[in-house]
Amino acid sequence: MILAFICLVLLLVACSTSSNIDNSSQSEVESIQIEEVSPIVSSVQFSGVSEVELIKLVGDPESKDSWNFNSTNGQTYDAVTWTYDKGNQEFLFIDDKVVRFTYYGDGENYEDADHAFSLFGITKGPNITKVSDTGSALRYQRVDESMKVDEFWLVEDLSAKSIGTVKITYDSRYF
Repeated sequence: MILAFICLVLLLVACSTSSNIDNSSQSEVESIQIEEVSPIVSSVQFSGVSEVELIKLVGDPESKDSWNFNSTNGQTYDAVTWTYDKGNQEFLFIDDKVVRFTYYGDGENYEDADHAFSLFGITKGPNITKVSDTGSALRYQRVDESMKVDEFWLVEDLSAKSIGTVKITYDSRYF
């Protein structure tokens, strides 16, 4: 009887250890899959930041361009565009805050929309709406309210799934 009890305890311990090994292996695999997608730019951090805050995040711009933005909403806004990374990144300021980030691709590829979002540090929210998928452009609105991303617009470089231009709008009231 005691021998049967000891065998039962050893069997339970062996199953428990095996289960823990399987769970840790699965967690490691999931962790590796998540880590494989490192963002090109963690764009969410730029949502609504001021000029001073942007300088703290990415330093002084290479250039600044002040201009009048004639919006499709019928308004004209004083706008300033700051350029970084040899012209590959632009920040549009209206009312002293970043309202749009534009990234000009440099040969990066993406697999699908979810992968494209993750390349810019964005996760989709529950109210996301696909507005357009033309085969050369993807456009989503209401991307994620908690991340303060109103719109994600990716234009392909016409080569297979290659990023041409990405416009990430943080405040669509201006457009």
